[in-house]
Amino acid sequence: PRPRRSAAAQGYGREHEQRFRAGVLERDTTCVLCRKAPAVHADHWPLSKRELVARDLDEHDPRRGRGLCHSCHSSETARHQPGGWNRRGPEY
Repeated sequence: PRPRRSAAAQGYGREHEQRFRAGVLERDTTCVLCRKAPAVHADHWPLSKRELVARDLDEHDPRRGRGLCHSCHSSETARHQPGGWNRRGPEY
């Protein structure tokens, strides 16, 4: 397996922090899914970061994200980007 690239190398550097994350969490102070817990994660939605980049769209635009609590973010990530023991192979 290849070594994992740094967060900054994956596009989660200063612009992500200052524009995307700050903008999403300022707008969505409560998790948009459970509507109970404070939003602590800025999640790209409805398109993933990869899809935004592939379509040459601004992945740092806060309008392309939503605020999620830790629990909801973990559930959404596991569902849409499974990894490790949960990675889906071509047979799925």
